[in-house]
Amino acid sequence: MRILNNIDSSHFNEIKSLVQNADELYIISPFLMESFDVFFDEIVAPSGIKRIVLVTTLKDNDPDLFKKANSLYSFSVNCLTRAIAYRVHVDNKLHGKIYIASKDGSPIRGIITSANFTDRGLSHNHEWGVQIDESAALKQIIADISKVSSHALTNEELHNIIVKIDSYTKNSGEPTPPKINLEINSFIKHKVVETKSDVRYFIKPVGFSDEPFEPSRVLSSDIEAMHFSKRRPNSVRVGDILLCYGVGSTKLLGYFEVISEPYIWNDDYRWPWEVKARNLCPKYSQAWYKFDNTISSTQASFDSKLPITYVGGRTLGALQFGADKIRLSYEFAQHVISIIEGSV
Repeated sequence: MRILNNIDSSHFNEIKSLVQNADELYIISPFLMESFDVFFDEIVAPSGIKRIVLVTTLKDNDPDLFKKANSLYSFSVNCLTRAIAYRVHVDNKLHGKIYIASKDGSPIRGIITSANFTDRGLSHNHEWGVQIDESAALKQIIADISKVSSHALTNEELHNIIVKIDSYTKNSGEPTPPKINLEINSFIKHKVVETKSDVRYFIKPVGFSDEPFEPSRVLSSDIEAMHFSKRRPNSVRVGDILLCYGVGSTKLLGYFEVISEPYIWNDDYRWPWEVKARNLCPKYSQAWYKFDNTISSTQASFDSKLPITYVGGRTLGALQFGADKIRLSYEFAQHVISIIEGSV
């Protein structure tokens, strides 16, 4: 492993070294340089590169689409002009920046870095990365990317996407319209089907140590007010799901859909921020105390190989130190919901 940066050298020069004796290059980056002319002239042409795989983002209503149209046009034209085979894939959750050189179908070197494939990212910004020479690890990265990105776009799909973006700019009368209403993903015929929505799931305590949630208390069968601590809960959005448990018994109380933005309901209260939430299983919430569904039993019955929290953690220990919520993994949230639904 070797540390790279744009101070002692540049990522542009490192990619130039990366492709030596290679015949294929993977460019995986959310942002791209608008013109690929210099890149092809100084890096691709002198090397033995015969194929390039490009993985990037193409998000609907994104102001970056205007630059991306120029990027895709320049990339495809340079490949066609120089007889370089190419594929373009879309991954709209892509954030990583990875460059991999292969020879005869086997990766030989790769760079994982903070540097986007832009002029500033490759040469001017203060960026750091590492070069990896382990073929097995690089193969796994390529396999992972292939799982989450779209099928390769056809030339027709690429053409239609570029034309629609260009037409939008011309019709708006502005180089970069202030408000974008531009959907282009309908042109991508073979997208990976998302099995999970953008809904966020949180475990949420109700009550606190000085005022535990008593067994005689029940939550509303319709709309309930949910409270959060001194800081505005910016991560909680309308449509998200709160899976609630009672402080004291640690038993599950039910699960609720957020239907309002956070607002301050009482500035003097210990938990002053509030959202309105709709009860999605009122039968359970009316009889929660009858079920022995605690936080610990719910964790114990979950697959030990899967993460519990969204960031990959295996515990909910932060709740014991005053956390007013923890974002859950999709898998664990569905596990909790199935326990609640299956109890009534």
